[in-house]
Amino acid sequence: MSERMIDGVPVTSGTVEAAMSDDGSGLVLSRPLARVLGEPHAGADGRHDDEPSPFAPGEAVGRISAVCAVRRLRPDCGDAGVSAIRKGPIEGPAEVNALGIVNDQQADRAHHGGTDKALYVMDGAEARHWSGVLGGIEPGALGENMLIESAAGVGIDDVEIGAVLSIGDPGDGGITVRVTGVRNPCPTFARGVGRADWVEVFSSRNRVGVYLAVLGGGRARAGDEVGVVTTPGHGVTCRRWFAHHDPRDARAMLDAEASGRCVIAPFTRKYVQAAAGERPAAEEG
Repeated sequence: MSERMIDGVPVTSGTVEAAMSDDGSGLVLSRPLARVLGEPHAGADGRHDDEPSPFAPGEAVGRISAVCAVRRLRPDCGDAGVSAIRKGPIEGPAEVNALGIVNDQQADRAHHGGTDKALYVMDGAEARHWSGVLGGIEPGALGENMLIESAAGVGIDDVEIGAVLSIGDPGDGGITVRVTGVRNPCPTFARGVGRADWVEVFSSRNRVGVYLAVLGGGRARAGDEVGVVTTPGHGVTCRRWFAHHDPRDARAMLDAEASGRCVIAPFTRKYVQAAAGERPAAEEG
């Protein structure tokens, strides 16, 4: 392992390419999953800063810089036997339907893909950061279907869970999507980049990327604008939720769902319901 560091993280070179021909069975992970159901973690005591989403309805989040689909499957020691994490850029417009990009694949359908995780999108600046840590990777190598370029200091992780977004012009072949939750870095991801510490390292910046459900299919391509159509108003952004799982935020999302302002996907709701029962330190005494 190289001694060169980026933000305190050791830089490795060639691990991703090496991992493409290795099933990862020899990799001893330092942590199997970033967020474990029912396990309190940073912020279960309510230590967030009430940071609001910077994006209101009608505002632009950014622009697509790459649309990606599977390049080739890699052997993987998980239950599916293979992984479709390695994706690469598509030239021109890509057809998108309720299951995501047409001709893309997910090997482990129990945990990846499906209508609530039809698309996985990342902030372009985050992808470049991790490319530096991994010694250089192309778009799609972290499993993302789209990269979104936003203004400095903000990104797709700063939209509220449950927000409805447009990608391109839905009236002219673009698509409409709903933000359903955040990525939970897992062993498949760690094996895909060949780093035993990857779950913890990738999670450390709390910008893990966002899953989208496709409400209206069409086409997506590099250069398409991403805009906010509606947002629930509960104040819980994807980044804030992943960082804290704050009980107050969990209750706010459940209240928004009960009032019809928010749709919470089942894979997110189980964590929200678990966190809602935690008692923040601020309420103790």
